[in-house]
Amino acid sequence: MTSWRLASLLVLPVLLVAPVAAHGQVRDTARARTDSIPSAPLRGSGRLSSPITPRRAFLYSLMLPGFGQSRLDRGTSGALFASIELAALVMVRRSGANVREARRYRTDTLPEEFTVSGGLFRGTGVFTNRFTADLVRTRRLHVEDWLAVIAFNHLFSGADAFVGAQLYDVPVSLSARPAPGGAALVATLRW
Repeated sequence: MTSWRLASLLVLPVLLVAPVAAHGQVRDTARARTDSIPSAPLRGSGRLSSPITPRRAFLYSLMLPGFGQSRLDRGTSGALFASIELAALVMVRRSGANVREARRYRTDTLPEEFTVSGGLFRGTGVFTNRFTADLVRTRRLHVEDWLAVIAFNHLFSGADAFVGAQLYDVPVSLSARPAPGGAALVATLRW
């Protein structure tokens, strides 16, 4: 798959789900000054609600890993899923090139005798080709493995965004404290 096709497959879902302003919609500049600080949506208990629904967060991250997390202001986890996606795409491309190389050289042969600078050079016996059918199959399995990594990354990213949207209003404080046996990770959760 060429790089422009791959890029279009990645960009197209973002363009389809990204919010688009209606044609001809104009923002009133006089009201823009008073509305510059958006008010946070509140639930009945006075806590913040998620900026997007859990379903939408799941779909965003299912299509483009890390996008749902970025909409939920969880940049670190979004960057993690996006970097895994990028690394796996690079490895799919690289593994695909290895498969093509192994297929191309599978039927390659080497002569036992050949002329070098006017003299005859005799080989020491049989020259074996390292590009065998087993190597082609193994390299094809590498491509399938990286495609599985991409599929699981999409699913895990979607599940993480779904849970992140569900637990958006739960205040959690994480800290590390010294302990006698080493460092201890402490999570404070208020209900």
